[in-house]
Amino acid sequence: MSRIEKTSYGTRTHTLRGASPTAETGRSGRTDVCASESLCVLRTHTPPNSRIRRWLHRGLGLALAAVLVSSAAAQPPDMLKAAFVLNFLKFAEWPAEATVSRDAPMVVAVVGDGELATALRTVLNGQTVRGRQVTVRTFPDTAQWRDAAMPGQALFVTPAAQPAWAEIRAALAGRPVLAVSETPGFCAAGGMLNLYERQSRIRFEANPEAAEKAGLRLRAELLRLATIVKTEGTP
Repeated sequence: MSRIEKTSYGTRTHTLRGASPTAETGRSGRTDVCASESLCVLRTHTPPNSRIRRWLHRGLGLALAAVLVSSAAAQPPDMLKAAFVLNFLKFAEWPAEATVSRDAPMVVAVVGDGELATALRTVLNGQTVRGRQVTVRTFPDTAQWRDAAMPGQALFVTPAAQPAWAEIRAALAGRPVLAVSETPGFCAAGGMLNLYERQSRIRFEANPEAAEKAGLRLRAELLRLATIVKTEGTP
């Protein structure tokens, strides 16, 4: 199964590997998730929170997913966006010196409020990435995030905090922090990963050059499903 997408680098074909990389939802709402080497497409009418968490614990379906959000979904798409963020953590690599201890939690800081901030706490808290437990810390505004010494291996900038992104970006300069948002133009403004919806699908942009500049690496499995964006003003 392939998906062809036009990017700033030309036309690219995304191949989803594995046996029948789809998942179908029956009348009961149960979703059968495909077997796959590494990538899978999930089609769902959005299951309840407990089912999302169960999939995450089992490592099924959301290894990396292009998710179709049904217009009739009973579950807010924010829960699925939060699942994407969890997988961003799994498909990003930090420099060795950025890890203080294997026992230390992986902190995801969220600046700004909103429904997705709540979903991030619900889905990510208590998950494990590379042997480290994920902890979400939320800050209503940039000032409180700064006062807390700007913690975290990843930072989610909510749309409410987007006006302060230039300030946040300057504060993060040279630090290996994965910057994620769901705001138009985020990657073009130097962000690393940005969620958006198009034709009822959750998709994402990636700016690998911004990640590399911060000492991070976005794995090829992730980039194959992303729309690649460069920071405005770079050659």
